[in-house]
Amino acid sequence: MFGALSEIDGLTASLAATLISIAGTFAVASFGAVVERNSGYFSAFAVGVLTVSVLFHLIPEALDESPNATSWIASGFAIMVLIGITVQVIVNRDAEGAALAFGYASIIALASHSFLDGVIYAAAFGEEPFTGWITAVGLMLHEFPEGIIAYFLLAQAGLSRLRSIIGSFLAAALTTLAGTLSANFAFGFAAGPPVVALLGGSAGALIYVLIVHLGPHAATAPNRRGYLFAQLGAAIGVAAVIVNHAGGGH
Repeated sequence: MFGALSEIDGLTASLAATLISIAGTFAVASFGAVVERNSGYFSAFAVGVLTVSVLFHLIPEALDESPNATSWIASGFAIMVLIGITVQVIVNRDAEGAALAFGYASIIALASHSFLDGVIYAAAFGEEPFTGWITAVGLMLHEFPEGIIAYFLLAQAGLSRLRSIIGSFLAAALTTLAGTLSANFAFGFAAGPPVVALLGGSAGALIYVLIVHLGPHAATAPNRRGYLFAQLGAAIGVAAVIVNHAGGGH
């Protein structure tokens, strides 16, 4: 576990997510409101895939490893909540002006979330490739709107177009890769992190992502069509789980 192959898979997924986030940034910088208005579809699709991944794969796998998996799930969720609250409190205290405070608090919270996405990529590949890739696919799909959101937060805070692009790259793209590299480095010192901790912690963190980040953004999809994209994502996620089990996977 956490050998060279899992590290390479995690880095590959993280690098792909970074490139997708960059694509979102350049798309919105080039086409503006049209891209922003339709970005909710990506989040809606990701909601469907990740909901299936969490409810029908990560949590059952964690519970199969240990009945105490619920504590790891709760811990993963609680850590994400604490990080989000801490970032908001610190930045709102230091920034000047309500609008500026909201803009910078949001971008730092987004950067923290993106860094933890990278950690999840590394952790999800620790047990088996399927666990890593079904989680990664869902997370990758929300990297595109994440790049869009980062750009608009910085632009609304008063930064120029170029600075908004650079800031978005740093906050929404590079942080994901940094999270994966940091996690691989940290896991390298651990004598085999317990599978239940990785699966449960990832599930808890993803529940937070679904509730706080993806869900609200998916709701912005025009004409309520986001539900259709969420259903499509869920159908693909279920098909992937069925194929995995039929092929003898966990």
